[in-house]
Parts: sequence; C-alpha cells; structure tokens
Amino acid sequence: MEPTPEWIAAHAALSADITKISKRHGLRFRQMRDLVNTTERYPALIPMLIDWVRNVEEYSGLTDHRDLANFRDGLYRSLTTIDAMGTDAVPLLMEQYYLNPPLPEINSFAIGNALLYLAVPSDYEQMAKLGADRSLGSGRAAILEWLVKQGLPEGLQVVVDQLDDPSVRPLGIRAIRQYRPLPSGLRPVVAQYLDDPDSEVRKQARATLKKLPD
Repeated sequence: MEPTPEWIAAHAALSADITKISKRHGLRFRQMRDLVNTTERYPALIPMLIDWVRNVEEYSGLTDHRDLANFRDGLYRSLTTIDAMGTDAVPLLMEQYYLNPPLPEINSFAIGNALLYLAVPSDYEQMAKLGADRSLGSGRAAILEWLVKQGLPEGLQVVVDQLDDPSVRPLGIRAIRQYRPLPSGLRPVVAQYLDDPDSEVRKQARATLKKLPD
C-alpha cells in the first residue's frame, strides 16, 4: 500500500526536527529510520523524541488510528537507546500502555521492548503492576522478562501468576528459565503445559523443564 500524504507529511515533520538537531550536534541522522537502525548514540535527540511522543497527534497531523499506532511504534523504538535511561522516557513509555483508544498489541510490544532495555531496579513497583495487568495482553510480555531478570522472588511470582494467560504464556515460561538461581518447586507448574494446544508453549515448557531443578 502506498503511504498516504498524511503519513509522508508526518515523517517529513519529524525528519526536519531530527535533521535540525543532528546538524547542530554533528550527527549524521536525518530520519526516524536512521535511529532505529543504528548502534550510534544520539543523546541530543532524546528530549525532542520525548516531546514528539507526548505531542504526536499535534506534531504529526495524523488522525488515522492505525497510522498513529505505527508512527508511535517507531518513536518507541527510537527511544530504545542507552541515552534515554534515567529520563522522562521511562514513565512516559509506561503511560503509553493506557492510551485511549489503546494501541494494537503488535505496537505495544515496542513499549515493552523499550522498557526491558530502559527500566532500572527503582522502577520495579510500576513494572510489576504492568506485568500483572492482563488488560495489556501480549504487549506486556517483555515486562515479564524484565521482572525475572531482577532476580527477586516476588518478581518471579508475578510471572508465574500470569502463565494461565495464553497471551503471555510462551514468553512467560521461557522467562522463568532466565531466573538465577534457577527456581525450585516450579516443575509441576510448567509441566502442565506440555500438552498445551499451542506448539510454542509446548516447546518452551520442554526447554524450561530441562533447566529447572527437581
């Protein structure tokens, strides 16, 4: 499908801001795609990207829900960088889960992936709330992985409690085997999914059971 004039105009507006700041700071970036596909750092662009997330409807001029969701997705990916750590990006990304109307889950994955990278231990309480919020569906899967990586028993329990939600079950089971030290007592919990209708769930259950102690 050809991009609409509105989509082209939205990207042109963002590209103008990226280019202006990049030239001022000697950076090579000119469009959002450059940010998503680089390992280079761009701290000077972070405040502008945060501002765009906050005001995306006004700045982009987009009105179609699908277009807006896809545009936001790119902004979230652009903020998945070390220089967004410790900034307003983290609480702002958390708020993005609760847009009205809500994002399609395929786009809210980008929020979770950004928070998996950016959130720090002091964000635990809010991350645990997000991980336990089933209204977020599969878009919170990366939050569960973050909780496991904190190495806290209460975080692991949040993940275990979500396994009966099919939307996050395969990733939740996979995340359990990343916990250190490997948790005991969970074999029966995981084993019940060896016959799950979802082949990916069965695969992850087998892999996790191979790791878990008796």
